[in-house]
Amino acid sequence: MSETAAGRDWKAWQLWPLLLPLLLLLPGVTGFPYPGRDDALYSDLAISHYPYALQLQRALLAGRVPLWSESILSGAPLLANPLSGMTYPPGWAALLLPLPLGFNLALMAHLLLGGVGMYCLLRAEDGLFWRSSAPGHPAALFGALAFELLPKWFAHYGAGHLTLAYAVPWTPWLVLAARRRRGEALVLALVWLADLRWGFYATLLWAAYALAAGRAQGLRLPAVAGRMAGRLALAVLLSAPLLLPLAEFVNLSSRAQMQAQDFFEYSLPPVRVLGLFFHDFTGYMDFTGYHEYVVYAGLAVLFPALLALIWMRALPAARFWGAAAGLALAYAFGSNLPLWAPLARLPLMDLLRVPARALFITGLALAALAAYGVQQLLDGPTPAQGRTARLTLTALAGLILALTAGVWAATGELPVNFIWGACFGLLLAVWIGLRLGGRLAPRTWLAGLLVIGLVELGVVDATLFRSRPAQAVLAEGGELAAALGDLAAGGDFRVYSPSYSLPQQTAAYHELQLADGIDPLQLRSYIAFMDRASGVPRSGYSVTLPPLANGDPASDNAAYRPDPALLGLLRVRFVAAEFDLDGTPGLERVWQTGQTRLYAVQAPREQAWVEAEPGVSANNQAPVEITAWTPEAMQVRASGPGRLVFSEVLYPGWRAWLDGKPVQLDAYEGLLRSVILPPGEHDVRLVFRPLSLYLGLALFLVGVGLMIWRKTW
Repeated sequence: MSETAAGRDWKAWQLWPLLLPLLLLLPGVTGFPYPGRDDALYSDLAISHYPYALQLQRALLAGRVPLWSESILSGAPLLANPLSGMTYPPGWAALLLPLPLGFNLALMAHLLLGGVGMYCLLRAEDGLFWRSSAPGHPAALFGALAFELLPKWFAHYGAGHLTLAYAVPWTPWLVLAARRRRGEALVLALVWLADLRWGFYATLLWAAYALAAGRAQGLRLPAVAGRMAGRLALAVLLSAPLLLPLAEFVNLSSRAQMQAQDFFEYSLPPVRVLGLFFHDFTGYMDFTGYHEYVVYAGLAVLFPALLALIWMRALPAARFWGAAAGLALAYAFGSNLPLWAPLARLPLMDLLRVPARALFITGLALAALAAYGVQQLLDGPTPAQGRTARLTLTALAGLILALTAGVWAATGELPVNFIWGACFGLLLAVWIGLRLGGRLAPRTWLAGLLVIGLVELGVVDATLFRSRPAQAVLAEGGELAAALGDLAAGGDFRVYSPSYSLPQQTAAYHELQLADGIDPLQLRSYIAFMDRASGVPRSGYSVTLPPLANGDPASDNAAYRPDPALLGLLRVRFVAAEFDLDGTPGLERVWQTGQTRLYAVQAPREQAWVEAEPGVSANNQAPVEITAWTPEAMQVRASGPGRLVFSEVLYPGWRAWLDGKPVQLDAYEGLLRSVILPPGEHDVRLVFRPLSLYLGLALFLVGVGLMIWRKTW
């Protein structure tokens, strides 16, 4: 009996090795993940995901469904922002626990989910591609471990890319759904809701696999395409609670104005293809965007994967996975391959960035190829296959040694990654050669390969992230936050910093609102206003506001002076900077520690005020009385005539009532919400009721109804 046949008899408990990769994450489960290098200062999990999740936790505990965020950028829709995670149900589990513990446990669950999905996919491919045999239990387990230990996932985990780390593990399940022709719409929707950017790549892989599988099963192309179109339509309905609000937000944001150079940001440099053989332990080439450029899948994975490719005639499935790996790698080169330049001009494509994300597909495909290669080695290749394999192994080992020697000769130094690649390359060439020569029993050989792979990838993955204690991360800017609490003595106000002096996670922890911020989605109206208010010039798309020309918050904007009068309209009472703003009219220094200076704005506005209309004297003697105020609803009592202005950003979905009757909301200074008041005292109520949300929920219910009615999903 072959290893393939014997491997079909397995129990769920035999998947216990898939728990091993979780041990890498366990020591830092209560901390924030950061990139592996000590000089890496930022993590998206702390900067973006933590503030939104904390806001969700607090709102739900207060019995309120949060639709609007006041944490950064003076306010923006919360549900429409994918970084909030509000529309991704599996991510809600993280909110049940203290953060960041909840995040880390949810990520561990997703990583395990991905491993199990990869295993099930490989086992389900039996007879799919021109009656090819699927890998048996041991080989499929190896492929699943290779996917779980994919260094690129751990690199993005270290960068704090929570939604991406959620979405990628669903990819094997999506391909498996295409294999079984069931569940595709539901898994597609989950991928899109987790991370719509990854959803683009995952959808392409799903479509390619569904077409290839359908043709291999003898199905006609129109029938396959029709079924896929139906699944896509159903997935759109199920994802509508995110897609419609997001489409509205994107259309009003700077994201809709990205240029071709923005689309191709972090295209894979050609020299990075060496990462297939040599993991860049130190980021010596370029640490900027380092996580995006991780190509390494492990030599213990690459060697059997390449053998599967040269044995393609006997392993038809290798054709599909080889094509997927190659095309994804080519796409990752982005602007470095002129062939891809027209992509940036296609509809919707101009909203995407970072072609190197496609490398996740390369990693998944290599893991699948490795499983097939391992299975063939366990079964025993034919003499002809053995000869070809020996030549391939010799060429691979020779190439790795030649590159290592070349670097040594050219630089006089031998970097650790080349030493690492040379050692493991020789070890694997010898170990696989022993199996080809029949000198090792299948089980002994596989056990050795698993140990080599676990050691190699375990060490590599551990270098790609580090955990920082939550207390230390939330203490950054803590002295400034405490000083703001003392100086403000209560009240509702915002802080502006041109130098990121108050980190977003610390501001959220202390419930402080920021007029600046870091987020991929920023309203164009707010950017235009802040360009005037901050005095910082802009050049193209930026995820930071104000923009940082050189990526150095402490000095980039030192030459520019903010306009306190305009900032005051946003309820900004304090400006914090790492550089001197003394002498700026309307600012007074009130506190300093180290290089961090805090300035008070001399004439900030309140939450709402009455402004004179042209030709009409405003009745602004009586102050505006706040009778109710939440991020999604606010009610005031004010006297007219005049224009009642709220120091809040105007956005579609905000509705106003004057003395119980609907009235029009106008933009003040092109940004703020305002209502025209007739003479007399009035009650004014504003509520955020976005039509895109309600329409999205209605379409979602239609999708659920179709699933129940047609019994297909």
